[in-house]
Amino acid sequence: MKKSIILFLLFTINIIFSQTKSNIIPISISKSYQLGFTEYNKEFKLYQNPYILKGGKRYKIKGYHNANYSGGKILSISPNKKYIVLDYISKGYVDDGVNKILYENYLCVIVDVAKRKVVTELQGDCGGKWNKQSRWVNDGKLIF
Repeated sequence: MKKSIILFLLFTINIIFSQTKSNIIPISISKSYQLGFTEYNKEFKLYQNPYILKGGKRYKIKGYHNANYSGGKILSISPNKKYIVLDYISKGYVDDGVNKILYENYLCVIVDVAKRKVVTELQGDCGGKWNKQSRWVNDGKLIF
């Protein structure tokens, strides 16, 4: 009986914690800054709740909503290392009472690293690149 209870508790704990993990290694942005994520969703294989790490202290990125996901990589770092581009994925299920439908919307955001905030949200211009002046350019058009 004790073995059954212990197995049940272990199984329950495993289910509860199987959707997220918190020991995600931060990614270097510069000598002073790193990017980290506090959660990983195993079902979607995506990360959530990004933060900027500076001097051992975590700072939430303002404007990056907790319901959105990222692939867990920095898409691009500006030449002056003041800005990064992260994917900004909206993904989840819509349940109308009859069907459960998966939805996905792929965007990206430019984050001001020092200010720890999203400065712009992009959809069609995520494929751009930084120019030498640390400006985001897509198809020859200045975006940011």
